[in-house]
Amino acid sequence: MDYYLIPDQETDCENEFPQGLSFFFEQVGGYNEHAEVAQVSRILQIDLSIFQQVSWENDGLEADEGADEPSTVWHHLDTVTAVVENFITKIQQHPDYFTQVVHNPNRQNDLNRLHHILSNAPNEAAAITGFEEVMTQPLHLYPPDYGYLSQGGLVADLHTLRQTLQCYRSCGVTSVQFLYM
Repeated sequence: MDYYLIPDQETDCENEFPQGLSFFFEQVGGYNEHAEVAQVSRILQIDLSIFQQVSWENDGLEADEGADEPSTVWHHLDTVTAVVENFITKIQQHPDYFTQVVHNPNRQNDLNRLHHILSNAPNEAAAITGFEEVMTQPLHLYPPDYGYLSQGGLVADLHTLRQTLQCYRSCGVTSVQFLYM
């Protein structure tokens, strides 16, 4: 699933929501407080929750199949722009912020081990025991370090998003939504 940026009116602007930024913001659902975005938010003391207030579609699933109703959430362009600007400023003020983010250097090994345990467990009790053993590892919930923060990918993507928002402003856009699908 990916994030898409949708303006409230048709423009000639690229509706660019960078792929890396999309992955960065969608981690919250998978890792909760251990996600890079949650950690960065705490470290820089910035509220990034607006990026979790997304519109989404149910991809054609019928309501009787248990799918939730689609959701549409609009944000005022000035609000989104202010968050992006503040985020860029906070990173400039604390350029080594990424050194405080906790990553799991063994995440792939943990996942491979878990897959092996679950695939080869002779019974449910053995699978549960193996799963519980992997969960005792102190870093098992943290994501691996893909280098997105330390290599400047986050900053570059925030600048791309800022350019898109500036283009929207020049075209008279007043609201945007983050579509997650």
